[in-house]
Amino acid sequence: MTDNPQNVSPEDSMVEPQIDQVQQVPSSSNDLEQYGGAVDVNNVFGQLSNINEDGILHEPTCEICSNPHREDMEQKWLENKEVREVKQLLKERGCESIKKSVIENHMFFHMSSEIKQIQMIEYTGRLARLDTVNMTTLDRIRLCLSALTERLMGINSITPGGDNGFTEIEKIKSAETAKLMSSFNQLLKLQASILGEMKVNGELIAIPTKKFVAIFEDAILNAGGEKEREAIQAVLAKLQELSITL
Repeated sequence: MTDNPQNVSPEDSMVEPQIDQVQQVPSSSNDLEQYGGAVDVNNVFGQLSNINEDGILHEPTCEICSNPHREDMEQKWLENKEVREVKQLLKERGCESIKKSVIENHMFFHMSSEIKQIQMIEYTGRLARLDTVNMTTLDRIRLCLSALTERLMGINSITPGGDNGFTEIEKIKSAETAKLMSSFNQLLKLQASILGEMKVNGELIAIPTKKFVAIFEDAILNAGGEKEREAIQAVLAKLQELSITL
């Protein structure tokens, strides 16, 4: 017979998850300045995880998660899925005060959620890595347009087979293509709107391509020497790089 666990506090019975202090999410550019920059995605999403350092889900408010006999109770539950058997074990261990609803909640939701929690941590890691990439709104729009284009190609490459005949496949293609094109058009409109605002604000300059190229061709032809021509070509190369990003 083990010692009465009633004298053991939940805090001392199990290692709890290491969770950093919750960071308040800025709601405006002024808040961003106040908090010293962008929000740490890892920190924010990390508050959603209850996995401890041993890879076990630990809900701090659950009497079973914090119980020193947790492993025995879970093993007993796995034998026949009977709450009364777990209650009997708790009685033997001096934990009669734990209610049936607490046992069911732990067994149904805590014991079986560790894989889901681990997957959530992995997903958070991917978001955090993506957040480190410095992308403008236009960059993100182009990324989305590329993803939609890839899906358009994939959907329309489906061929009849299995339970789906030619007519059914064509219906799927038409329906999915319409959905994707709707999103595609919305992104194009947003891109055009942003570029239009940039022009109005003087952040974007529109120059006719032929006249633009002609200016540099004349400059190169009239250059005083090789170094001057190289300098002009270097400036042209940088301008071409800027045009590609827009």
